[in-house]
Amino acid sequence: MFKIRKLLALVTGKALIALSRALGGQGTNLPGRLASFIYPPLLSELSRNITGACFMVTGTNGKTTTCNLAAAIIREQGFSIVHNQAGANMLAGITTAFIQNSDLLGQRTHDYALLETDEANVAPLLQIIKPRYILITNFFRDQLDRYGELDITVKLISSAVKGTGIELILNADDPLQSNWPSLTGLKCLYYGFDHTAYDNLDSADSRECRYCMLCGHELEYSYYHYAQLGRFQCPHCGHHNQQLDYVGSELSLEDGIAFKIGDLHLESRLQGFYNAYNILAAATLALESGFGKDIIKRAIASHQPAAGRMENFIIGGKQVFLILVKNPTGFDQSLAMLTGDIHTKNIFMALNDNAADGRDISWIWDTQVELLARSEEKITGLICSGQRSGDMALRFKYAGLDTSKIVIEPYLRKAIERTLGLEGQVTYILCTYTALFACRKILLRLRDR
Repeated sequence: MFKIRKLLALVTGKALIALSRALGGQGTNLPGRLASFIYPPLLSELSRNITGACFMVTGTNGKTTTCNLAAAIIREQGFSIVHNQAGANMLAGITTAFIQNSDLLGQRTHDYALLETDEANVAPLLQIIKPRYILITNFFRDQLDRYGELDITVKLISSAVKGTGIELILNADDPLQSNWPSLTGLKCLYYGFDHTAYDNLDSADSRECRYCMLCGHELEYSYYHYAQLGRFQCPHCGHHNQQLDYVGSELSLEDGIAFKIGDLHLESRLQGFYNAYNILAAATLALESGFGKDIIKRAIASHQPAAGRMENFIIGGKQVFLILVKNPTGFDQSLAMLTGDIHTKNIFMALNDNAADGRDISWIWDTQVELLARSEEKITGLICSGQRSGDMALRFKYAGLDTSKIVIEPYLRKAIERTLGLEGQVTYILCTYTALFACRKILLRLRDR
């Protein structure tokens, strides 16, 4: 009976994946959800087909890019992998990834599993799968209506891993991860950046964790990389950054990203300090897992951005970048990269407030949109779209931007076409999560046409 239900679950899941993609969808969540309803132990049983290690990646920003970089390294080594590449990081999406990589009997084996995991899903996933490593990218405020404040998110994950024996790979530059050896009792490996040419003595970004995680006194910083990431120390109890096991040094953000980890020199076509962290995190996971330096270097150099992660299109002979933004820190880093572009630019912003985006859009008032005003002469237009297009237009207005350049067009296709019709040399398409794939479809059609 159970074998029949398992077979039915796999057949149903695979059929839904194929149908969804034939209709232009992603086929990431519904197949896993329905298959698990038909046969609840499905994910647990399919995960036993991993012959090597399972890795889990969580945190606020950078999960998808970090995972995709790590997956590229694993594949470059010639190993097979189960990976929720599309970024569907709830239990249903992870189940779909296993279904997609399984045969109809649920017996196909793979060398590794690499699972991007939503912060709130770490605990339930650990009830099913025990990874060798859990890598955490960073903790920033995100979807307050869903997660609450950051101390809740930190407690959710730290409580879930406590006593499991899992090794943690953590960001030493994030004070919210600095006390995890004592908090969890687990072995913790730390990655982070040395002092760089891009650091600031003061941080104007949205910044979390101003206070020491041990004694509650305000932290002092020698420098900030961005947001709360940097070199910190508590003047009261002396608590400071954990010692780095993997150090990113000699960082260059000119024409891509380049830096060193010891004698390993890495180069990437990705852009921005936030992506430098993603590369460092993925390389740390790979080095700690025993992958060769030449393999890591090759895979990172050849990696292409995933959907919405600075994905590049050529439309009408001009470059178009598609960028996912979902919280103040991510938006600020995108704006910093955008304003550093010397070309004239068309800017599109789609703001939605669906459940997956977060119903509360007040976060746009915590962003440094005023950065755009510093180089306004390079901006040909600001097209606001999506369900909350008016709110975004109002934010641009209060940032001091020329209102004659601000246009409200709620319909995505019309708004994108209008943006591409402006005279800027480069177009930036910024959007929240539920607008991302709709915008990508429009861009692909326009590119092909």
